Amino acid sequence: MTRVLGHAATAGAARESLIQNFLTEHLPEMTTVVSGVIVDAKGHRSKQQDIVLMLKSMPRLRFASGHDLIFQEGAVATFEIKTAINGKAWIKSIGENIRSVRELSATSLAGSRLGDLSWPHARILTAVLTYDGAQLSTIAEWLEAIPELDMPDLYLDLSKGMLFKNDGSFDPVDGFDHRYLTVQPASLGLARFLTILARITGSVQNREVKWNEYIG
Repeated sequence: MTRVLGHAATAGAARESLIQNFLTEHLPEMTTVVSGVIVDAKGHRSKQQDIVLMLKSMPRLRFASGHDLIFQEGAVATFEIKTAINGKAWIKSIGENIRSVRELSATSLAGSRLGDLSWPHARILTAVLTYDGAQLSTIAEWLEAIPELDMPDLYLDLSKGMLFKNDGSFDPVDGFDHRYLTVQPASLGLARFLTILARITGSVQNREVKWNEYIG
């Protein structure tokens, strides 16, 4: 649908919008699908995030541009959307973006949840979604060469399949030779991707926020 758009920025925005609409229609309704920058009480900010899943119970600062300021405690997952990933330079850029999210800190780790409790309470899922790119085996090699803090939890190529971290978060650890495991073909990768998102966003969550630290 977006290939008819010749302008790169316009096509990119259209692709992000398509993914946003898809997630909104297919995920549990405890989260809101937005775009923007995540901030913490220490004044740190993430880089611009293409898509953020945030708790509906949390406030956010909305701007007319459609790019919001999202409190760290409200963020559940982030997505980088790329048309195609065919080189290490893309991986480095994505890693820097992910690091900017993981370096943020919450004002409190307290809260309550109902549902699947296996996912860490304050952990923000990081995912990369691309329409095409290098073979998954090549992508895995590139990802495994960057620092741990920069590595996404999930990598979904809509034309090939999915990679997910082999750290016990999604499946039992399968040996220690590879830091990512592969799900193929693309249809099965997408199904598994949505299952993981449903598991993480399907629980009822209440995260404590020490609001005075944001204004202190």
